[in-house]
Amino acid sequence: MKPFKPRHTAKSTILIAGLVLSSSALAQRTAKVTGKYQYIVTDNDNITLKEAKIKAIDLAKAEALKNEFGTMVASDFINSERESVDDSSSFYVMDTSSSVKGEWLGDEKEPEITIETANGDLIFTAEVWGTAREIVRAHTELKWDAMKDINGKKIASDQFDNGERFFVKLKSPIDGYVAVYLITGDDDTACLLPYRKDTSGRVQVKGGKEYVFFDKTVDPTATHYKLSTNQIQEMNQLVVVFSPNPFSKDVNITADSRKPNYLSQKDFAKWLLKNQRADKDMVVARKWLTIKGTND
Repeated sequence: MKPFKPRHTAKSTILIAGLVLSSSALAQRTAKVTGKYQYIVTDNDNITLKEAKIKAIDLAKAEALKNEFGTMVASDFINSERESVDDSSSFYVMDTSSSVKGEWLGDEKEPEITIETANGDLIFTAEVWGTAREIVRAHTELKWDAMKDINGKKIASDQFDNGERFFVKLKSPIDGYVAVYLITGDDDTACLLPYRKDTSGRVQVKGGKEYVFFDKTVDPTATHYKLSTNQIQEMNQLVVVFSPNPFSKDVNITADSRKPNYLSQKDFAKWLLKNQRADKDMVVARKWLTIKGTND
């Protein structure tokens, strides 16, 4: 379909990590939340229909968090513009001078999307229901990126070609444990890290040290991963789970030797919610990756 580009940018967003400064002694409140948001794109804008739906859902979640927990002014702004090596595509920019004081723990039921047209524009109305937790203390601020290899140099990117290898670079200010998952477009969630042979459920990292995962030149025991799709374009979500505290491994399905272990999106969401509820220090960071297939 013809791509679209948003006409406007959001004034609220979901805080992933590191923008709230508050006393760690305060109790965290958990609540059932609901939110609704109308997102408008024009006929000439450069964003796909699926991306516009995802954007509308994200903004509806942000609205739900803001309504329940409020916002706090921050000097930072979040720029979610997609970077492309050849500058051939773009996604959206999410600028904000305030951040919500809550984090989305999981959906209570599937988001609902309606699409209408008005004056040549498409209006995406998203409604969401979920469980959220108030942020009352600063989370660990991870520095991390999805990366690709361009002429022998690894660069941060969220745009990949079908069959292209990718890596994850991560640095934490404190010691802790990390796991990496990929939510694919076919209802599966792949467990990328820890590697298949590691049954501990997490990888220990040292504070202040930079790690590059999925690269055998850095770690001979690493597993190589490639992003693939049989569609013209597909979006997958990369999820990094970090905590200074050990966390339990999910129960996943052992795949064949060519694929990572995996579990369903529903089971992954249940596992993640259970761990987040038990561990107030856990950080869950997400990025959308776009995989471009062939036009054949």
